[in-house]
Amino acid sequence: MTHIARQIMTLREKLNGFLRLPDRFFGIPEPEDHVDPDVGVLGVPYDLTSGYAPGCRFGPDAIRRATTAVRSHSQPPVVRESRYVRRPLLTESLALEDIGDLEVDLRLPEAAMYDISDAVYRLAPHESHLLFLGGDHFITYPLLKGLTRGRPGVYGLVWFDAHADFYADYGGYKLSHATSLRRIVTDGIVSRNNIIAHDLRAALHDQVEELFEEKEPVVRDLDSFRESVQELAQRVDYIYVTVDLDVLRPEVVPGVSHPESGGLTPEELFKFLRACFETGSVRYADVVELNPLIDHSGLAAITARDVVKEILAGFALQKTL
Repeated sequence: MTHIARQIMTLREKLNGFLRLPDRFFGIPEPEDHVDPDVGVLGVPYDLTSGYAPGCRFGPDAIRRATTAVRSHSQPPVVRESRYVRRPLLTESLALEDIGDLEVDLRLPEAAMYDISDAVYRLAPHESHLLFLGGDHFITYPLLKGLTRGRPGVYGLVWFDAHADFYADYGGYKLSHATSLRRIVTDGIVSRNNIIAHDLRAALHDQVEELFEEKEPVVRDLDSFRESVQELAQRVDYIYVTVDLDVLRPEVVPGVSHPESGGLTPEELFKFLRACFETGSVRYADVVELNPLIDHSGLAAITARDVVKEILAGFALQKTL
């Protein structure tokens, strides 16, 4: 019997050109030859510390799906300025690796803290910038804990949130999305003097006063924010930017776990983010608190997608500085 030699190919390769494959993260290419990517993206699907509406563990998948939509091109968001500024396509300015999701969704906070911290400790020595997708705001604490171990230095933290998350405990639990910033400070991970917060509109006054030691803590306008973050960049080695989506107006981002009246528009947030990246010092970032279970219109996922796009554009900008 004559055997026909068959080319060794995977099933997917045999259907090359026939399949509609997911084009995650706007089609930004992966690096070649095992080189560190410009940006690595890691999902942290954890929400067991949410005190209001659980569901943030589905956030990373929702953001990924939003980046594959037909109109999810790689052009960074256009922000109205005094003049139109053309920004390069992300597909032409970055290499990106989607690392995947950590398997932490059903772990108790103590175990999740260890696993998250240990995972990013292993990633920190690489030269890639890292973007983390939550998950509730608890994850910022173990992320910073692991990063500072894996890449020692002086860290600054830019905290975009409607809340201070500075409770000593929340419902008797010291590990919570409502205690994460206190844990970061009391563990000595980031000094109070190296934290910038905006806008904290729903934060308790006593928490704000304690956190900032009665200094003026909240930066209300873009110019003073830009000045503050530039000063921060001069005294730290790395800046970590965390974006809790409840910093945005709830009519724009309805699907967050703890919405509050008021807040920023997406365009305003993009300007604040751009000011951070103009320093050239942002090393890591996260986007947290997207809750697809209450995002019935999908609008919050679309906005989260654009926040991710603006952060990626920021990392691309830093390559040119």
